[in-house]
Amino acid sequence: MKFLIFFSMLALTFSCIKTAEQVEREKRMETMSEQMKDSQGLVADMVSDLKELKNQINKLNGRLEELEHKNGQMSPETLTKMNETVTMLKAQQETSTTQLNQIQNELKEQRAFIEKVTTSLSSQSSGASKSQKKSAKNELNHALELIKKDAFADARAELEPLIDHSDLTPGEKNKVLFGLGKVEYFTKNHEKSMVYFSKIFTRFPKASLAPACLLFIGRNLEKMNKKDEAKEAFTKVIEDYPGTTEAKEAKKEL
Repeated sequence: MKFLIFFSMLALTFSCIKTAEQVEREKRMETMSEQMKDSQGLVADMVSDLKELKNQINKLNGRLEELEHKNGQMSPETLTKMNETVTMLKAQQETSTTQLNQIQNELKEQRAFIEKVTTSLSSQSSGASKSQKKSAKNELNHALELIKKDAFADARAELEPLIDHSDLTPGEKNKVLFGLGKVEYFTKNHEKSMVYFSKIFTRFPKASLAPACLLFIGRNLEKMNKKDEAKEAFTKVIEDYPGTTEAKEAKKEL
């Protein structure tokens, strides 16, 4: 019972850990989101300006019609002044139309730019994903070779970024955790080692690595002077995985 309680606490602790890769990925997504929001805000502002310019043009046209209607009832002097006003209003209308066309063109360019950037980023992401997938597997295999050579520090540095790598299969991720568990065990970081082995065992108790994980959990407990919990772990290896190499090793530990 003590073993199960201790085991559950370690698994819960591990679930709260965020890798550096996860944090960096979240930051990049937040940055992209903010950039898209800024672009959308700019487009909304332009649309608002367009509506305002259209309203101004409609008002100018209304005033022109009103002036033309009153021309027949005014003196020559007044008509001259009104004609000058009409000429000025027409000039303003032409200027407004020019500005309207300019904003419409800028809006089209902005939308085209956003579409181009989005397409480019999507293409880059796809290409990077394929490259990272190949690279991630190579790094995993290389790190496992480093463990065999007792190069634990170098192996840890290569394995930690791969813990939640999106391009690795569940089986490959288990190998990452198992490798880190061994690294921490052999460098005497027994609590941390137990966290990695517990992650595999609690989620995949029928996986091929499960018996070895439980065996190493028992060994870690023994190194931490938790004799009773260690005995429970070794006994569970023998009972749950009879006939395995790990079961034979567990009997030697008792």
